[in-house]
Amino acid sequence: MKEQITYIFRSGELYLADDNALPIGIPERFSGLVSDVFPIVIGGARAVVCLLDEKKELPLPAVGQWVKLRFILGSPDPALVELAPRATKALGLANWHHATRFCSRCGGSLADHASEVARQCAACGTVYYPRLSPAIITVVEKGDKILLARHSYRNQDMFTCVAGFLEHGETLEECVAREVREEIGIEVRDVRYKGSQSWPFPDQYMLAFTAQWASGEIQVDHAEIDEARWFSRDALPNTPSRGTVAWRLIHGDFDASSKN
Repeated sequence: MKEQITYIFRSGELYLADDNALPIGIPERFSGLVSDVFPIVIGGARAVVCLLDEKKELPLPAVGQWVKLRFILGSPDPALVELAPRATKALGLANWHHATRFCSRCGGSLADHASEVARQCAACGTVYYPRLSPAIITVVEKGDKILLARHSYRNQDMFTCVAGFLEHGETLEECVAREVREEIGIEVRDVRYKGSQSWPFPDQYMLAFTAQWASGEIQVDHAEIDEARWFSRDALPNTPSRGTVAWRLIHGDFDASSKN
């Protein structure tokens, strides 16, 4: 494979060379750690995505650094901000490619499609395209306060928006109302779409909404949510980092002219 710009990922982190640029090819010290590698086209340019085996010990890079994709999304560095959407796409495709190895119809092995971003079964010909899992994320408003929740299974030191996956047969607005009802125990109205963000951890596509409190008192489910409270935007707790769609919802930052 001709040496090209390479997106190297391990545990959600991206490897950057010493000038904060993507490397050309796979550095020799990582060659024995590769678990998956394949070509892609991003922004009209050919590139390579490489996943390293998370179970093997990773040598310290002689040059460069490992950077969390979440940090890149909210970085003040213009070069990293420009890189973020390409890195997001690369990680999403990497997660899909790594998990899509066998045909669910006949069990045959899959190979990269000859002309499309897809994988095809050599035995029965079934084609598999990259998968996206649509999910809503919402901030509920009550007067001058917003509802934020602390999850029971991740980021337990942080308050964030209510979120959940879209189910078959429901609209996005119905999904917002259901998730808030199931997790927090309140009813909402006036659900309004605000924006979206690709979230490749591993394959979500986040659709952001605001909603107005309609009725009910906070009664968390204690399965997914440990705590939920109303906060003023000028007295917020620890929240998700800048650059995430959650941060933009929490800070009311969905002006198209915003640079955040």
